[in-house]
Amino acid sequence: MSTGTHLTYPHANGFHDGRLVLSRYRTGAGATAIVVREGTGEHLVAEVAPRRDGQVRPVYPDVARHTGRVAWIWDDALYVADEPGCAERVFTPDTLGLVTRGPGLALQDLTSISADGAHVLLMVEHGDQRTCLRFDLATGTTTELFTKPWFANHPHHSPFDESWVAFAHEGPATATPDRVWAWHDGQTRQILDQHEISDLPGQFVAVGHERWLHHDLGAAVIAYGESKAGPRGLYLVYPDRPPRLVARGERHWHCDVSRDGRWAVVDTTGPADRPGRGWQDAGDVSDVLLIAVATGEQVRLARTRAASHPFHPHPVFTPEGDAVLFNHLDADGTISVSRSPVP
Repeated sequence: MSTGTHLTYPHANGFHDGRLVLSRYRTGAGATAIVVREGTGEHLVAEVAPRRDGQVRPVYPDVARHTGRVAWIWDDALYVADEPGCAERVFTPDTLGLVTRGPGLALQDLTSISADGAHVLLMVEHGDQRTCLRFDLATGTTTELFTKPWFANHPHHSPFDESWVAFAHEGPATATPDRVWAWHDGQTRQILDQHEISDLPGQFVAVGHERWLHHDLGAAVIAYGESKAGPRGLYLVYPDRPPRLVARGERHWHCDVSRDGRWAVVDTTGPADRPGRGWQDAGDVSDVLLIAVATGEQVRLARTRAASHPFHPHPVFTPEGDAVLFNHLDADGTISVSRSPVP
């Protein structure tokens, strides 16, 4: 579709009113651009300057589903844009008055904007603590939702019910028995008991790459091939009922679910048809698998390659659910966004 571009993060939204928001990644240039793709044309939202630390990183915008306002984090600052070329820098930790727990405040690279574009979620790092803020774009005020004394990240609204804020306990998956969390009504709670789903007494299932659902209050979660315990594969987990293993998989990696809940998609750590699990004999291969949520049946849509961020397939459904988009990596290292129809 568009050479040199990649999709936003899977739990962010990259769609509005027939438009697709992509990031253009320039290896070694220290800069990137956020591009709105409409039909066969492209419109530049913003050119992102090189970071002060000199690191080359991807940018992962989030789009307000009802208004099209785009929000992203870059170089310790929050930006928003309502129209291409009209980006505004609206927040930095330097202006933060709510959290005053010592020096070294930093803003994580992922944000989540509400469907109406009124506020965004920010995760602020200060020492060993992580604080989640809700930032009101009209008033410039912040509300502290929670603080954790561990590496909390991946904040995103539940698209089914935005009063629920998802977040993760980040860290090595095989050493993290409490990965999936949410905030609701002033309280945080762990959503998945990883010991309870384990087939090995005393062991927990290593999970991650959760993304919350459009059609129900819950999340799709991957149990990784590296997990000593199983069952491994794609789960649906909920705050109000037991989890469900949708499809077994020894190499599942990232996931998405269509907005009607009918289909799921995963990419893989290595060829799905090769023996082994996790990264065993994976090479640089990643398959894109379509899964029927009702039956767990899996079919391969495409085969691509994978390397470090942003060169992960990160498959997502179009809002209509008629196709899967994913980042495709050519043998020469060129990244582009590819499309596979849902049969």
